[in-house]
Amino acid sequence: MTTENPKTEAYTGDGLEVSLNPQTPELNKALAKFQQKHHAAGKDGTANYGAYTTLAGGLAASQPATQFGLSHTQTFNYQILPQATSATTTDQWKVMPVLVTTLRHESGEQVESHFPFPELAPNRGNIMQAHGSAITYARRYALLAIYGLAGDDDDADSLTPKQELSNQPVKPVIKETPKTQPVKSDLKAMFLTKLKDPKSDSKKIIAMAEQRHKDGKLSKDDLTEIKLAA
Repeated sequence: MTTENPKTEAYTGDGLEVSLNPQTPELNKALAKFQQKHHAAGKDGTANYGAYTTLAGGLAASQPATQFGLSHTQTFNYQILPQATSATTTDQWKVMPVLVTTLRHESGEQVESHFPFPELAPNRGNIMQAHGSAITYARRYALLAIYGLAGDDDDADSLTPKQELSNQPVKPVIKETPKTQPVKSDLKAMFLTKLKDPKSDSKKIIAMAEQRHKDGKLSKDDLTEIKLAA
């Protein structure tokens, strides 16, 4: 008995069949045509860490593939795996949900991608809400992967050197010298008045003037004039 889409299958033992090297010449041609014009999804969502591609954005980015006879489905399967028993866990087996993303062609050819879900802690918040978030994440990543689309939130995006930036000359960083604050006329006059007093200590007055200059309250020219008056 022959089939239109011959493929080799590996059986996991739990009702999950993994497609190995399916013969899909028509699907391959259609996917290549799609990828000639589409390679990335846009940023349509925002979070604390920045913009990212949402599930709706991924669906919108893959929608043009229908022009080439491509479509997809995302369904669920499961695997039953052995687990170690403990004082709190007596079950010898556990069920692992698996997201099955199928890329289909109008000719009947198809390829599958299987995304197993991590085990979620049942005692942290709403377990169904946690599953819902995990499903949304898994659908988004699996969808972009099977169509060969890049999400614009990839970490590699920030590590890739930009050609236009590498060609730009590096501008030197110029540090501005702090400007001396405007000098009040009565401050200089005060020091000059003190110097006229025969009982004053000119060395202490000059030291005070130099400190005001360091603080930016007395200009260099005024300090020089005060020293000459001493």
